[in-house]
Amino acid sequence: MAGILGVGSGIDIGSIIKALVDAEKAPKTSQLDRLEQISTSQLSAVGTLRSAMSDFQTSLASLNKPELYSARTASLSSSANLSASATVTAPTGVYALKVQQLAAGSKVGLKSFVEPVGTPLTFSTGSLTLYAGDPLNASTTKLELNITATNNTQAGIRDAINSQGASKGFSASLVTDASGTRLVISSSNLGDAKDVQVVASETLAGGNVSISELGFTPDVNVAPSSVTGAAGVINQAKSAKIFVDGLQVVRDSNVIEGVVDGVKLTLTSAQSQADQDAGKTISLTVGQDKSGVKSNLQKFVDSYNKLFNTAAQLTSVVQVGEGKPPVTGPLLGDATVRGLQSSIRTQISALQTGDGIRALAELGITSQRDGTLKLDSTKLDTALSGNFDKVASYLSGDKGLMGRLSTLVDGYTRTAGVLDQRQKGLASTISGIDKQRTALDLRIAKVQERLVNQYTAMDTLVARLKKTSESLTGQLASLPGFVSKNN
Repeated sequence: MAGILGVGSGIDIGSIIKALVDAEKAPKTSQLDRLEQISTSQLSAVGTLRSAMSDFQTSLASLNKPELYSARTASLSSSANLSASATVTAPTGVYALKVQQLAAGSKVGLKSFVEPVGTPLTFSTGSLTLYAGDPLNASTTKLELNITATNNTQAGIRDAINSQGASKGFSASLVTDASGTRLVISSSNLGDAKDVQVVASETLAGGNVSISELGFTPDVNVAPSSVTGAAGVINQAKSAKIFVDGLQVVRDSNVIEGVVDGVKLTLTSAQSQADQDAGKTISLTVGQDKSGVKSNLQKFVDSYNKLFNTAAQLTSVVQVGEGKPPVTGPLLGDATVRGLQSSIRTQISALQTGDGIRALAELGITSQRDGTLKLDSTKLDTALSGNFDKVASYLSGDKGLMGRLSTLVDGYTRTAGVLDQRQKGLASTISGIDKQRTALDLRIAKVQERLVNQYTAMDTLVARLKKTSESLTGQLASLPGFVSKNN
């Protein structure tokens, strides 16, 4: 093209060819542009619709779970002393609780020692055995330590207890008071009669203190002395004690299960002595979890409205001014959308047979003028309080409303479903447009090549004819008697 300037003919051949090529290409290009715009817009719209349907499907699945209707709540009149939770096995009812005592582990202070001047305090070699309870009871938790020259100081014994006793519930620290420094041993083994005891046995003399002086048998009435340095009990091991409807329950844990079937009680503090003396109780109410059903019904209404508002926007017709064409949604008049809306409305408005809940209106869910749903919270509370079991049978199960709607929606949203096939078809159309553009470019290139060849030949011929004309004119001018027109 760059070399075709119309030298021979004096015609702007490049412009002529460009105009002819553009005229050949423009209609098909315009057609493909329109098809691509429409297909892309519809593909995006179907994706938007599918997303809204997915949210709606999630709300249906939540309301179609049997466990939603068997869930239990455990509420307390006061949470100052304990918390409670309930499983589906818990029977509904009201219970009177009193928290008399929390379970606790033992804490003792062994005999204190004063470091000798200029010499570290060391013990003779031997063994220390720590017990969380009666040493004669085979089931008592115990920790056996060998005391050697590597750990025969108070700090060494502390470290040995902490490293070897953690898995058995023992820990130790050093506390210094007016009488000296002592080992303080704690046990996380909870329950009555699980106080820490220490049995010391000397195997070989050495050090400046006998290991036997660390032996300790608890007397719950004797505390460690900061004056004499004598050992004593800091905290006594105790079992948790509560009353359920006047019946005493004793447990070696502050997490109590199995007293009320399906209910777990976690104790945090004992009631004050004044409240215990006054017989003050804490009310535990185990009931059906109506709040979970109510919350999920609101999500259902919200997702339904989102779906139908989305469908309305995608199929809308908006007038933009007099004399101007309206702006239409990408799925205007789409049969798929109409079929979906119609099918869902049919299921929602259908009356269920039997003597239970027959329609959503009985749950306070009604249609508004614009086709969206509205939930009356007060009416729903009444239905849940009076007909909870019937609500469950109306909503859940394959024949329940949510089950029927789930089956319907799944036909649209699943892989190879209606919308999936629609998206694949539109994607294929867009891909085909790209192929058509490539084919069009190849065809136009050939048209352009043909025109270039034709106009080049024409221009060459004109150039030759002009040259011949000029030659003849020169020859005629040289003939005798030839009179030029210019003379």
